[in-house]
Amino acid sequence: MSKNAAGRLLCVGIRGAEPGDPLLESDLEACRAANVGGVILFDVDVPTWRRLEAEGVAPEAARARAVRNIISPGQVLRLTRRIRKVLGPDVFIAVDQEGGQVARLTSAHGFRDDPSARAFAALDTAGRREAARSQASQLARFGFDLNFAPCVDLALEPDNPVIARLDRAYAADPDVVTGCARTVITAHRTAGVAACLKHFPGHGSSRADTHLGAVDITATWRRDCELAPYRALSGEPGAAAMVAHVMHRDLDPDLPASLSPAVVTDLLRGELGFDGVIVTDSIDMRAIADRWPPAEAVVMAVAAGADLVVDGFNLDERPEHPAPVLAATLAAALGDGRIPGGHKRLGESLARLAKLRAGIGTAG
Repeated sequence: MSKNAAGRLLCVGIRGAEPGDPLLESDLEACRAANVGGVILFDVDVPTWRRLEAEGVAPEAARARAVRNIISPGQVLRLTRRIRKVLGPDVFIAVDQEGGQVARLTSAHGFRDDPSARAFAALDTAGRREAARSQASQLARFGFDLNFAPCVDLALEPDNPVIARLDRAYAADPDVVTGCARTVITAHRTAGVAACLKHFPGHGSSRADTHLGAVDITATWRRDCELAPYRALSGEPGAAAMVAHVMHRDLDPDLPASLSPAVVTDLLRGELGFDGVIVTDSIDMRAIADRWPPAEAVVMAVAAGADLVVDGFNLDERPEHPAPVLAATLAAALGDGRIPGGHKRLGESLARLAKLRAGIGTAG
């Protein structure tokens, strides 16, 4: 099994902002060698931010100095053009641009701000359509074609530190959430940008953050309402679905959702009938990284049913870019039986990725 084919199932972070930066060019070369399917861009380099804070720099000043990939509109356009020149026209360039507090393109960097999910839901129908159109057109203008949004988690737990407190949920009502998400997906598809529903099977009832460690939703998850947006939107063209790292011990007593065949294949693919691209949340988050090294996690994720595994490569201090090792490990696992279906399974994931691109009208 060629590692070049296996690498298409990876979406990875890169370091550096300007073409010609030796670190950026080195990371792009690693991605090219691995033939990755996508890259994800960030505004803040988290390891640098943490290091500056440890040195006594105030948090906001440290954040401002910890530049990753996004500085200004002109710079981002140069960067995305460089990425496509090196990695090819079919590579997905992804970003987390929900709006509000979870956004990489902001007025601080010279972009238009997008409303939070909560503010978006408060708009009338025309206002929602215009906000979604503005968000999607800005992404397309600067070279992005995969947005890890909309968030379809429900605002079920007011003290949820990573969803409700950050205004990332449209509402607690699944019908409101579904309607808002459909408007966003439609605007993205029209602009040539793929959308991504997240965080399956539902992060809105959680009481902790998977960036920081294990999160168990067994006692709080509400099956019917938290799955409702996925049921309603499963047939939308141009939309992927992201699986969270949450634990639900009644669904799988041992594995988080993102690594669980019972959640990814049986529930999302089987029961809900979702046939689009399934993406993992980033495997460098501590809910995964505290238990499994990246090379092991990527194999487990694809074995569970994921088509695109995200390693943002932005939460820890790994000096070497992970893409070549991850691609080679994944290729070996596809060939030696660790991933059910092997060659056939790889072909199915590649076909779903091609269909996602076709669904946004940008098929090569």
